[in-house]
Amino acid sequence: MSFVDAVQSGFRNAFNFKGAAKRSEFWYWVLFTLLVSLVLSTVESVLWPPTPIQGDWMADVEGVLSQPTPLTTIASLLLFIPNLSVTARRFHDAGFSAKWLLLQLIPLAYGIFALIGSLVVLMNLKGPEPSYEELIALIFLILPIIALALAIAVIFLIMALRPSRSFYDGNKYVEPVPLGPGDEGTTA
Repeated sequence: MSFVDAVQSGFRNAFNFKGAAKRSEFWYWVLFTLLVSLVLSTVESVLWPPTPIQGDWMADVEGVLSQPTPLTTIASLLLFIPNLSVTARRFHDAGFSAKWLLLQLIPLAYGIFALIGSLVVLMNLKGPEPSYEELIALIFLILPIIALALAIAVIFLIMALRPSRSFYDGNKYVEPVPLGPGDEGTTA
């Protein structure tokens, strides 16, 4: 499958969570989303240049978080369902259930907990800047989100890298394709 075919297939099957997506289709789709992200973030950095560093860490964080990113936000929202669909079909092709995508809810759920904990820490600051203990508390509230997200990304990467499995090799998520004369495979 070519790059253009993979992108067309990704949009054509945007709401199709059944079937299979070969490795080439999946990785071309990943490349497409990466290129869209790079182009849009470059356009945004030209349209809305970043604010200069002021030296105050809180002002610097606020400046980064307040940068407008409407183009990448809109693209992320538009590509969210097609990304899930292509990933689900890739998992099916490798012999895994698409229910593995629900693992992404774990960092999200913990993120809500960490947000509440961070707000409590920030509301109880004893000075204009956080103390060492308060900063450590914030780090240990946020660090597990990053660790969980990375662990899930590694799991998904391993699953996406797996070779295709046919129905005859025990993959219940794909349709059986009749074996031709001379084709090898099991009949299980």
